[in-house]
Amino acid sequence: VASHRKSTVSTAPSCSSMTGVIWKGKGKGSPGDSAEKQVQIDGSVVLKVEFTAQNLGKLFMVQAHQEYNN
Repeated sequence: VASHRKSTVSTAPSCSSMTGVIWKGKGKGSPGDSAEKQVQIDGSVVLKVEFTAQNLGKLFMVQAHQEYNN
């Protein structure tokens, strides 16, 4: 099954500080099938990416590996 990734990038006026990362579930299919990640810099959404369950598993494994190595 091919993975689905949709990203939208917009410009922000000043990128001096990262204010937060937001994860929220999408309403498609079963709960947890996909998630949306938004990166906010100075209150503006600059990156919005939708991940499927397959991609989320890969991201979790990469994060766990990085934390283990640190």
